[in-house]
Amino acid sequence: MAQASIASVRGLVQVLQSIRSHQKLPCAVTFEPDTGLSLRFLDGGHAMQSGISLSISVFSSFQAPASITFFVPLSILLEAISTVASSMPHEIHLQYPGPDSSLLITTTEDASARTSICSYAKVATLAHHDLSSLDDMWDLQDACSQVILSGLLLREAIEDLEWTNGEVEFVLKRSPMHFALQSIKQQSLEITFPVHALDGFSCHAEEVRASYKYKHLKAAFTHVAQKEAWSAKIAISSRGVLRVTHMLTLAGGGPLAPLEAQPLLGTLTSQGHAQRTCVSKFVILPHEEERDGFCGDDD
Repeated sequence: MAQASIASVRGLVQVLQSIRSHQKLPCAVTFEPDTGLSLRFLDGGHAMQSGISLSISVFSSFQAPASITFFVPLSILLEAISTVASSMPHEIHLQYPGPDSSLLITTTEDASARTSICSYAKVATLAHHDLSSLDDMWDLQDACSQVILSGLLLREAIEDLEWTNGEVEFVLKRSPMHFALQSIKQQSLEITFPVHALDGFSCHAEEVRASYKYKHLKAAFTHVAQKEAWSAKIAISSRGVLRVTHMLTLAGGGPLAPLEAQPLLGTLTSQGHAQRTCVSKFVILPHEEERDGFCGDDD
């Protein structure tokens, strides 16, 4: 049996909202005894995969005798946690397997309260699906370009491009340093980020260009509900595969240190982030490669 308790209820809800989707598709939930809890979700077009990782340190208690993975509908999981969290409980508990092999979600009220209300939800699990890890979508030997900057600044830029619809092109230039987002349909519309706003920058070629569907960028950048500043990292492989990483702060804690400019997503979580590490990440195929998808053709 795997179980976990977390006191930062509002923070958990906010983090889960960053990968929310209206699609009733399976989400892989994994309890790892050495690292914590993770969720992975593949969009219906097989062109984007998203996920979050919560380190053991964010939980008030965490127990997993071995690595356990099960599947639940992402939309139902988010709705269930949001519902039981609406009373602002002291803690939320997750347990698998629960009754009928479900994911059991329960709450604990503040012990000092005059009345005690116990809320619970059971989320039915799905059959096992073949869903690879986000890290498998990235060739560690592949040269990549990367930018680190404010996630809030990126969110505002993507929101400003919504009216153009269609595709958005990422443009990076090595010298002089340049990072911009350009609408494919309205090429006169380009949002250029000032150099002083870039906390980290590297470009594997003199110029790098890659375009992505707006709906995927909207999902990757605009659903983060956090109001406080957070760091975001954009990495683009030589194939044009986009990798987005948000380092988020759970509600009730202070801000985390900025991300370091390192080439691999797996190395982003440094010792300075170990106390309340919560990572929201996305992998998006460039528009011209979407037909291949992460899992083959879309039936």
